[in-house]
Amino acid sequence: MTPSYEVVGKGPGLVLVPGTFADRRTWSRVIGRLATRFRCLLLDPRGTNETPDPGTAFTADDLAGDVSAAMDAAKIERAHLVGHSLGAAVAIILAAREPGRVRRLVAVSPAAAPDAYLTAVFDLWAELADSKLPDHAVHLGLLINAFGRGAFANGTVRAIVDEMDRHPPARATIRRYIECDRRVDLNPVMRSVDASTLVMVGSQDALTGVDQARAVANSIPGARLEVIDDAGHGPHLEAPMTFARIVTSFLTS
Repeated sequence: MTPSYEVVGKGPGLVLVPGTFADRRTWSRVIGRLATRFRCLLLDPRGTNETPDPGTAFTADDLAGDVSAAMDAAKIERAHLVGHSLGAAVAIILAAREPGRVRRLVAVSPAAAPDAYLTAVFDLWAELADSKLPDHAVHLGLLINAFGRGAFANGTVRAIVDEMDRHPPARATIRRYIECDRRVDLNPVMRSVDASTLVMVGSQDALTGVDQARAVANSIPGARLEVIDDAGHGPHLEAPMTFARIVTSFLTS
């Protein structure tokens, strides 16, 4: 399917791929800086914001196909890819599957495959989605370990939860994303990525964590790892100036 998208800025193509439960608005704190140097394609993955949920199970491979379809629709033949969390997995899959479409790759807060901790998190998310708890409690539960402490102190997490409360994702969509996350396994494809790759992670990432990011960087030939101090799982939201500077430097070097 072709997700809803928009194109902002001028310059070389840059595709921004959101993570689990997120849509194009997740890049709001960095798009102003990136769009001064790049023609940015922002998209809403299936079941988020303006893209409908088709009502069937999907995988990260399916989401990679959606990104490719959005690139086709926007007439972007080849571009840099920046993906966050599940979006990082999607970007890595696309880079391995369609190398001619990818210039450089930035994988933010990735996980090669669910470990015991992530499996427990997904089990908890599934229980929340199946519960009769109010939406606010469910949304907070989905985000509680996805940010560093600073994002709670400065109101970032509160703003995201408030937005989810105003536009609650369907519980069925939440379940489908959880099952998609469970099935991610990048081990068969990471060695096939030949794009120059930067792996980024926050030092306080309590969800996928630094060790997972390091494992991904070690598995993609020539990849470099960058750890952003005092950021959690969402460095583009928690340290936007640092994030945009590092990404721009890598993509233009």
